[in-house]
Amino acid sequence: MARVKTFDQEEAVKKAMDLFWEKGYESTSLVDLTQHLGIGKGSFYLTFKSKENLFNQCIERYTDSNFPFLDQALASEPDYKKGIEKLLEGYVDGLLRDEKRKGCFMANSCSLVHGDETSLAIKINEHYIRIENYFTNFLEKQGVKKAKAKSVSALIVTFLIGASHQSKINRDKSNYSSTVENIIRLLD
Repeated sequence: MARVKTFDQEEAVKKAMDLFWEKGYESTSLVDLTQHLGIGKGSFYLTFKSKENLFNQCIERYTDSNFPFLDQALASEPDYKKGIEKLLEGYVDGLLRDEKRKGCFMANSCSLVHGDETSLAIKINEHYIRIENYFTNFLEKQGVKKAKAKSVSALIVTFLIGASHQSKINRDKSNYSSTVENIIRLLD
């Protein structure tokens, strides 16, 4: 008789993402995952196939959750420059409020890439390409020329990754605010 899956797969992915975020991909063992998710090894492999496949699902979940947030944040401000400024400042505020200093899930995941073209590296790169393209398209719709929109968007992505890592050691908001101001000035 076949076993029936007795756990919510979506909830399991969310819990796994929290664990990967806290411990890091490489430091999270299969035992850590099965214990944290409350499932057996067989159920784990039957459902997720591998630790890497589960991590890929976490990346997809995280990426998909970003776009509604970006839409909402940018639509909340009639002046697109002010909208981007508030979005970036809000990102920094979130990083600095985090007492555990865990940074951004995706920025942390960049440290997994060691120049290899692994499926993880490809997945992480796809995430940042989507974010960069999102900002490029948004800026072009606001009348920013394509080359400038692409350049500023790449800088925004670099800022997001860098601020995430820097926030773990540098808790002075003024250091981030001047960079945000400089990014916005590039749109003039």
